[in-house]
Amino acid sequence: MFKKIRLRFLISFFRCLFLMIKHGRNIKINPLKVYISLSATIKITNGGTLEIKGDRDRVFLSKNTSIHCSGGVLTIGNGVFFNENNHLVCHSSMSIGDDCLFGQNVCFFDSDHNFSNIEQKIRNQGYSTKSVSVADNVWIGAGSVVTKGTSIGAHSVIGANSVVRGLLEGQSVYAGNPVKFVRNIHGNR
Repeated sequence: MFKKIRLRFLISFFRCLFLMIKHGRNIKINPLKVYISLSATIKITNGGTLEIKGDRDRVFLSKNTSIHCSGGVLTIGNGVFFNENNHLVCHSSMSIGDDCLFGQNVCFFDSDHNFSNIEQKIRNQGYSTKSVSVADNVWIGAGSVVTKGTSIGAHSVIGANSVVRGLLEGQSVYAGNPVKFVRNIHGNR
């Protein structure tokens, strides 16, 4: 058992070092405090940058989690846990605070495809972008999608399968498609 655990973390350590060599100044990562699963992927293109703090508590990128910084700036705080199949696509700006938990299949996007020109293919029309911000100590349930322009306040909970957009106050529970306020953490509506 200990050999498996040690080998897993050793492989992750070398993957972090490889990413640091490959991307140079475009990535800041502490290989001793970041765990990247074998099937997780990190892609940095178009001058994007990624910073995974991991200086206090370990950051986990579980199986099949993918991060793509395409020209954007993505910052991930300490003690963040990405469950299996999480996807983050950053074209502009995205920040995730400390101690956040994300269930399986959670997706984050700070952009949408433009599609208004009917004379042109949608894939050739570019993106519209707006920052995404997740404060400290946020739990987002499985299957949720966080869209551009979202700001989630500290100590909030997002129910499973929610579509999240807009400004969400801290210390609150939200759920639904589109996401709606359910109650504050202390039980008041």
